[in-house]
Amino acid sequence: MFEEDFDKLSRGEQGQFRKVLSDLLYHCYIVRRVYDRATKMNKVSPDYLFIERHYDLIGDYLSYAGMQINKDDDAGVVFLSSDDESNRIRVDSVTTLVLYALRSYYEDKIKDAPETNEIYCDSVSLKVLMKDLGLTAVSRRISALSLGAALRMLSMYNIVSIVRGSFSEPSYSFYILPSIRFVISNAKLNALYNAIKNVSDGGGDDSFPPASSDEGGNN
Repeated sequence: MFEEDFDKLSRGEQGQFRKVLSDLLYHCYIVRRVYDRATKMNKVSPDYLFIERHYDLIGDYLSYAGMQINKDDDAGVVFLSSDDESNRIRVDSVTTLVLYALRSYYEDKIKDAPETNEIYCDSVSLKVLMKDLGLTAVSRRISALSLGAALRMLSMYNIVSIVRGSFSEPSYSFYILPSIRFVISNAKLNALYNAIKNVSDGGGDDSFPPASSDEGGNN
């Protein structure tokens, strides 16, 4: 029983349990390695380690709310899912295009660095990437401000992590986290590609719809 197992935790562990659950419900994703701006190093997340130690207990608690906890050890990502998809969010068209671009960039770069799960990117590289993929022609809404807003939203869900500057500034750098692979399924990625191609071929900006991201894991 959950109550019995929870009571076996120390008072400090019970406090950390509440904190980790709050973070997981708010961010949807917890990644194993997080960037520490103070030391300028990637460090193992205490929250991730706590989840590893108490994975079944956390799963039991979440089951009361009809949610499941999932963990991918290779990627180092913990995420939530639910049968009724209640933890799914809708994102606007610019954020959808940014997600598509970052996922493409991540998959391209990870092939050259299979030993890492975090991929470095910066504001200049992102703007070049958006142009090279033809995405700036897809939406007239893409600007420095809208890109920054999209990245701020993604950082809330531990999909990107700021390294230098801030997403409100003209120049910044960030890590694309392995959680990017669980936001949008491969099937939806292909559907996005087809939608983008349709707009590029003359479908018009208004024909490109906002996407519903697979927050909490892809299916």
